Amino acid sequence: MTKALVVAIGLAALLAGCGGGAKEAGPVPTAQKSHSSVTAGGSGTASGSTATGTPAPSLCNGDSTNVGIDSRQGAAGTILTIWRVTNTSSTACRSFGYPGMDFHAGTGWLGVEVHRGGEAVVNQAPSSVVLDPGQSMYFVSLWGDVDTQAGPCRQIDRIKVTLPDNFSSTRVDSEGCVDPDLVRVGPVSSSRPS
Repeated sequence: MTKALVVAIGLAALLAGCGGGAKEAGPVPTAQKSHSSVTAGGSGTASGSTATGTPAPSLCNGDSTNVGIDSRQGAAGTILTIWRVTNTSSTACRSFGYPGMDFHAGTGWLGVEVHRGGEAVVNQAPSSVVLDPGQSMYFVSLWGDVDTQAGPCRQIDRIKVTLPDNFSSTRVDSEGCVDPDLVRVGPVSSSRPS
């Protein structure tokens, strides 16, 4: 990311009124421009407003969604998790980009720096998603679960998920082991990865 983009994102957050700043660490906002949206299970609309001129839905966040593990599998020292994010509110919400993640070990939150893409299973281009009430979107995470030269795998008991462009997180109980240097995530998508 260029320095100018980082400054632009910071100014946009300031102008939008962050409500006193971030309460928990989250991902760097994606600062999307005008993109086409894909409604989960529906057709596309403009992300800035609907065809009738009404404002676009608000961002999907921890208050309007339920975040949970849809499926998990492990092989060859890696854990692949498909996450399901369901809109639990009575209105549509929107999302675009890559979720943030952190892992809780016996010593506290690890402060993991999640890598976006980089492996075929998480390397898709982001696209806008609009979720009507009750609909779900998905994303994939991939992490190492063995000791490496960089250090030991850390035993965890919780995972913190921060949806794109949010500063609050949802905590999900989860046991296992994670190599904090080998965590990758793909973008949110309206369709469940196979």
